[in-house]
Amino acid sequence: MNWFSKALQSLRHPPRPSLWQGLLKGTRYDYRKAVGDGLDTSVVTAPVQWIGRALPEARLTVTSRRGRQVTEISEHGALQLIRRPNAYYGDIALWMATVFSFCLDGNAYWIKLRNGAGRPGELWYVPHWTMEPFGSDDGEKFISHYRYTPGGGLQPMRLEAEEVVHFRHGLNPRNPRKGLSPLDGAIREIFMDLESSNFVASLLRNMGVPGVVISPKSGGAVAVEDVEATKSWFQEAFGGDRRGGPLVMGAPTDVTPYGFNPQQMNMSEARDVAEERVCACLGIPPAIVGFGAGLQSTKVGATMTEMRKIAWHNGVLPLARMFSDEIERSLLPDFGETRGLTMWWDTSEVLALQDDEDKETERWNKRVQGGWAMVAEARAAAGLEVDDSHRIYLRPFSSVEVPAGAPPRTVEDEPKRIRQKALASPAAQRVGRAYLSILARQEGPLAVTFEGRLKAFFEQFAREASSAALPFLEEEDLAPKSRASKSRGADGTKADELLIARILEALGIGVHQTTFRGLYEAYYLEVARQVAEAAELAGIGGSLPDPVARSIVGFGGRRAGLVDLSAQTRQALFDALAEGRAQGEGATQLAARIADHVGSGPWSNADTRARTIARTETKYAQNISTIERARAAGVERFIVFDGRLGPGRSLPSHIARNGSIVTAAQAAQMAQDEHPNGTLSFAPYFGDQDEEEQDT
Repeated sequence: MNWFSKALQSLRHPPRPSLWQGLLKGTRYDYRKAVGDGLDTSVVTAPVQWIGRALPEARLTVTSRRGRQVTEISEHGALQLIRRPNAYYGDIALWMATVFSFCLDGNAYWIKLRNGAGRPGELWYVPHWTMEPFGSDDGEKFISHYRYTPGGGLQPMRLEAEEVVHFRHGLNPRNPRKGLSPLDGAIREIFMDLESSNFVASLLRNMGVPGVVISPKSGGAVAVEDVEATKSWFQEAFGGDRRGGPLVMGAPTDVTPYGFNPQQMNMSEARDVAEERVCACLGIPPAIVGFGAGLQSTKVGATMTEMRKIAWHNGVLPLARMFSDEIERSLLPDFGETRGLTMWWDTSEVLALQDDEDKETERWNKRVQGGWAMVAEARAAAGLEVDDSHRIYLRPFSSVEVPAGAPPRTVEDEPKRIRQKALASPAAQRVGRAYLSILARQEGPLAVTFEGRLKAFFEQFAREASSAALPFLEEEDLAPKSRASKSRGADGTKADELLIARILEALGIGVHQTTFRGLYEAYYLEVARQVAEAAELAGIGGSLPDPVARSIVGFGGRRAGLVDLSAQTRQALFDALAEGRAQGEGATQLAARIADHVGSGPWSNADTRARTIARTETKYAQNISTIERARAAGVERFIVFDGRLGPGRSLPSHIARNGSIVTAAQAAQMAQDEHPNGTLSFAPYFGDQDEEEQDT
């Protein structure tokens, strides 16, 4: 037996019937014993119950990874057992009880009952005070068995380690076989809240002291019989519904009120400290639970939406990861091979984290569209199935690969044969220009129409942003200067961040983003219908099939997302507040300044913003409508026309692509990469005899 095995033998602790044990440093009073198991203490049960109710919103899953392919196993045996642990309660009750023990004691236990095949057929939660881990007598096993003490006159039972799922909150330095209670450091604060509640309850029950003192005037003596008679008469005459009636005494008498008023019974500050400390130990903001301390902070602090995210990220998700890690270690092997299997929590349906899911999706979209991440990687991150067809990069057609240290490549570097082969014949280009002339006549009126709709949207959006901001700005003006300066800090940045978060929440930015997307989709459909008329003249056919219309509308919706309304509005609010505060403006003036900044966004004014977007989107909508409509008619190649050509404006790259022939995918990518106010256009290419012979 080595020295470490001998040391393990000393780590034996008897079962503890209460939650906490031992005196705290610096005191001889046993606060742990006074608090007890914590189950009847609201400052503990309220946040713990919130976590217990929140956790089932996430979905426990098992995934299998084979190489780069990730597959969810929705019907894995371990998941089925957890969903229906036994015949008497389901998984939600099981998880809520587990959360209680885990948060209160730092330990939670499930007992496995095996079926005839030797696999767990039932799972049972047992209270944490009924279980105690032990090592082997020879010290070879750190944990060899558990002692289960069910109570009720039953003898303690020995359970082998393989029959128990033991969830630990880290490791307790005083007993490394067990977890450390996250609330162990807040015992005094829990006791403060408990005693404050008992104190006020006692006062209300007994009035704490006599309500009034009745005494003879000038210190006269009164017989005992008269004292009792007066007491009984006063209670009968002025108790219950007779309270507030007139009092007339037959002799000189002093009647003095005596007792505590509601202000003297106010224990809110002491109770706020307890609420804050307990919630801090559990990783959730007090306001989420409904505690007074947390609700006070929301007046000038983060919004409730942001606090719910904090509660999930700091409180629920770390706890959930500890649970899944232990299940993967202690329960998953009972159901067969575990190689390549991972247990994790799917939070895609958790309402508090929806914004985070959307942002993560946007980040992966940018990675894929930027060409430096594969589609397969994005799908794997989203928990979707991956196969070989997804192992591709989407890189811009206009990008050129240049080795590190090499000079830039120009069109002159390309072989002449390739350049000549990629150009359409003059006859084909003349046909293409005729088609584009029709689109050019449509472009101006379309852009003016869309510009008017966008301008109306931005002006209405600006007015609503101003209206949403005004109440908060007025509230800030009414706040005491000492409080405002304390919350704002030296430069006001922190207070403005909180203020802007409240304005954006009141504004309902998501609703406006949906309206904005609807504008784009309707406009793209309108452009597509007019392009269909030009396509008929080009010999493609004038109808607009429903699949093509839906595809073009989808392009419009995605293009609307390029205008980051949330980020642009947030920046506009920052700029407006900074400029207005520098000028010493009040609430009304700041609200008017916010309307100007929000309406104009990154541009100088709303007119310029609407005009620039309308021109850019009209050209893109025409290009993508041309490509999608032609593809539906079986056309897969297009002629590129670069309108930048002219004296002093031509670049080698523009000259190279003007008149060139590209595929539909290449044309779509070139249109997407075009900068605002671009003039790149495409026309369907049907080929000609000369080029076909040259290709062969």
